[in-house]
Amino acid sequence: MKKYLELKMLATSLLLIAFVFNSNTVAAEMLSIETYTKPDAVEAGSFQFSPTGAYFAIIVPRDDRSSLIVFDRQANKPVANITLEKGQYIGQYHWVNEKRIVLSINERDGGLSTPTPTGELFGVDADGGNKHYLFGYRGAMDVGTNIKRAVATRASAYVLEPLADANNTVLVAIHSWETTGETTYADMARLNVYSGALIKNGGRIPLRYFNNVLVDQTKKVRLVSGVTTDRYSQLLYRNPETSEWVNINDEHKTNRAIEPLAYTKNGLEFYARVAEPGKLDYLIQFNPVTLAEKKIYSPVSASIGGLFRTADRKTAYAIESYDGRGGYVFLDKALPEAMLIKTLMSQFPGDLVIANSFSMDGRFASVFVTSDVNPGEYYIYDRDANKLSLSIGVRSAIKPDNAALVEPIEFKARDGLTIHGWLTRPNGVTSKMPLVVLPHGGPYGEVDRWTFNPETQLLASRGYAVLQINYRGSGGYGADFMNAGMREWGGKMQSDLTDGTRWLISQNQVDPDRVCIYGISYGGYAALMGVATEPDLFKCAIGYAGVYELAAMSGQGSIDNTAYGKQYLEDIFENNDAWLQARSPTRLASRIKAPVLLIHGGEDKRVPAAHAKAMQKALTAAGNPPKWVFESTEGHGFFDPKKRLNAYQNIIDFLDKNIGPRKQQ
Repeated sequence: MKKYLELKMLATSLLLIAFVFNSNTVAAEMLSIETYTKPDAVEAGSFQFSPTGAYFAIIVPRDDRSSLIVFDRQANKPVANITLEKGQYIGQYHWVNEKRIVLSINERDGGLSTPTPTGELFGVDADGGNKHYLFGYRGAMDVGTNIKRAVATRASAYVLEPLADANNTVLVAIHSWETTGETTYADMARLNVYSGALIKNGGRIPLRYFNNVLVDQTKKVRLVSGVTTDRYSQLLYRNPETSEWVNINDEHKTNRAIEPLAYTKNGLEFYARVAEPGKLDYLIQFNPVTLAEKKIYSPVSASIGGLFRTADRKTAYAIESYDGRGGYVFLDKALPEAMLIKTLMSQFPGDLVIANSFSMDGRFASVFVTSDVNPGEYYIYDRDANKLSLSIGVRSAIKPDNAALVEPIEFKARDGLTIHGWLTRPNGVTSKMPLVVLPHGGPYGEVDRWTFNPETQLLASRGYAVLQINYRGSGGYGADFMNAGMREWGGKMQSDLTDGTRWLISQNQVDPDRVCIYGISYGGYAALMGVATEPDLFKCAIGYAGVYELAAMSGQGSIDNTAYGKQYLEDIFENNDAWLQARSPTRLASRIKAPVLLIHGGEDKRVPAAHAKAMQKALTAAGNPPKWVFESTEGHGFFDPKKRLNAYQNIIDFLDKNIGPRKQQ
């Protein structure tokens, strides 16, 4: 392979994409807030090749719907634009054969800031023709014209194995809606991708809450992992001779969770992620019959990420590493996919290079190049021609040279626990910086990574340093670290944020008199608790879709609808009123002297608007009425671009007023 890979501009595609995206040129000296708040030009991870690579497709977000644009790769022009109705969005899509696509439908239900699956599937040819509503509760869909009908079914279907067999069927899981409030077991079936006919002879997935399935070379589900209602992990193996399910790992007994990721080359063993106390999540090779295992990779500072499969999807060539800024650990350096990535990494030093789709023979690959300062660019690589062709920039108005660097940080919490995080440092600042502490939502299992983050880049573009702390309870640092956050709302999770902020101030980099704390969901909770418990540290707070009354969590919102959800609440909260009240910002409003901005949506089902209204009332009664941004038709975070833009304009104005770079000290 040549050391230098030829970059060839695809002029026709770029002209088309410019038209589709309606992009505007923005002045380099100060990009508009909208540049950072509007959706990416291409939905993340949506660039996929057809099996032979003759076609590829992307999902293009729009204000009130989304489109799937299909391209003829050789002719370098679009052949189909599949656009849903207003309020409908394309979820996952799959090339089930060379000229057929099956996609799922998402809709906004007011509960979340992003659309959620409706459980519906429909099929369409690569040229946009032969549309057919395959599965769903409506039995018909108004997507374009001539949509063939299917029988209405009160259930949700999800594709498990996307490649169709010789009978034009794919393997799906079906969740019935006939329930008394508990999640139902899923049935496996084969769905005809042209007619929607179902063959229900696949049996039942024996875990209500399954998180991963592994399909063998005969296209049958062989391994399933998930959790029981008490939130303990199980791994089940289906005996190919008897079709019986065997529990080959029960966390109750082994004190560890095993999640299958991909088969090895021999098709008999599989790669799996292991989570157990005292260790970072690591990778093993496991034999489901003999139960023999071999440790493949143990990380140094952060748990492993996802597995990258080979072009034929039969095995994997690398595991994602989050040690430091992240990268690859190659499982077989001789595999052509591994060799390709290593070569491309040398062409893009400092960037992460991700191959997220291949043609089945490996000739064509879609390559995503990104970093902390690079929003991302998609390329097409042609192995036989040895050419890398530029395709699409995700946020082309933001140039890497003008973006803010993201640096890793590490400190010791007051009890000695090592905490990691990230500092985004604004460009061109020579004096002590104003600081925004930005705790992530979740909280459990979520984690901030070294990546391009439009929100932190927006804040940095306005002169603010941004501190992201992966407090205890976050994911990515092993089971012990996450479990250390249980029942620590307002406790040690909160003090981790305080300790990290004080540590950064001690490094003489930020202005201690200009520190604000801001977050979304749990982050909003942490922001209000921050100004309640540390009034001398945080000079203002912004709560966006935040939780403010812990006692209401068990009676409101969507978390406790199932046995799993109820167990989750029991795990994270003490079961006594005094504990809940002492850690609820609404009960601490009299301690809050700093200015507060509250942002919430009236249709938020995850954290109902009653939380924000109670917080507003409590602060007003305490003589500190908050600035109030309320959108009655938005959910858990704002999805409508105009309303999201308004929210962030208010955030910037609020920060500028209270800790801004131009504020008089």
